[in-house]
Amino acid sequence: MILKICPFNVSKTNYVNNSAQNPASFIKTKPMPFDSVSFKSGEKHMDSRANAVNHKLAQAVYNEAEPVAQDFQCKLLKYFGPLISDEGHPDRALAPMPKGLSIRVKKPPSICEKTASLGVANKNEIKDEMGDIIGARLVIRDASKADEVLKKLIEGVKSNDIKIFEIENYRPEAKYSYFSKKQLDSLEKICNKMRTNGVTRTEKSLPSGYTALHLSVYLPNDFKGEIQILGIDVERVKEIEDLLYKLKNNKSLDPKYKTIEEQFKELKENKPLQRAITSYSKEQYITAREKEPYPSKSKRPKKFLPAPNYVPPEYDFNNIWKMKTNCDYKTSKANISLD
Repeated sequence: MILKICPFNVSKTNYVNNSAQNPASFIKTKPMPFDSVSFKSGEKHMDSRANAVNHKLAQAVYNEAEPVAQDFQCKLLKYFGPLISDEGHPDRALAPMPKGLSIRVKKPPSICEKTASLGVANKNEIKDEMGDIIGARLVIRDASKADEVLKKLIEGVKSNDIKIFEIENYRPEAKYSYFSKKQLDSLEKICNKMRTNGVTRTEKSLPSGYTALHLSVYLPNDFKGEIQILGIDVERVKEIEDLLYKLKNNKSLDPKYKTIEEQFKELKENKPLQRAITSYSKEQYITAREKEPYPSKSKRPKKFLPAPNYVPPEYDFNNIWKMKTNCDYKTSKANISLD
């Protein structure tokens, strides 16, 4: 579902010509393709869903979250819209739309599933404990311009439009971080000035090698949200790794990825295979992070590292990407037919 936000609907021409002057002209943004993984509490295996809330409650939470997400998106566009690349400005810091800025509300089935692992039973507990019901992602086109993204982020914090209460910097090693310690120190200091209860900050190195900056934020109506900031090459790795992460942890995939779930169901129980895939994922993330910026008008190669000899060939990321692309295409074609 594409969120319909703000009273704007512009043509491609207006989008190109007015994007810098009118950030809201970046409407419409595309939701994330599936629920992004939250790393708040580490891996949680979904061996039983008996304690999940019912669908009616999850739907009610979802319905309340939608207008909050729309407002959140408008605020993000206010600051980051001018950084999104387009035909007239191909060298801006963020990737072109719809990838540059995306937002999603966690769907009711995913809310139900996650409540089973969190042990929450009512709406207030869900809002308090589930910090990624509303998620936003900023994809950096050129990591060398990450400082421009940080400056806009700080503007939003100072204006109290972006209310950060937790900063989580994920990277396999400090040298792969998108932001320096000095930059994050500055962000933390400003956030502490704005929040009476301060902000927590952590540096995390996950076995998968995941590389991104996660920001937990307070939102209206007692919701909490998450902003993910990562590079365009890392984001592509994450799309595949998220699917494998969910399978490893016995979580359900979006129904459109049923063929992927069936083909790789062995991953749910095979611990040695899980460890091998984790090592392979780490190599992918590091390689993606080390890539040099591409010229703005060049076609970015969409190749991943081939599967090493310790990983079954069917788990080659290039193969999974093709499968995912095919699933996305079939779903898109079906939706067009329904229209």
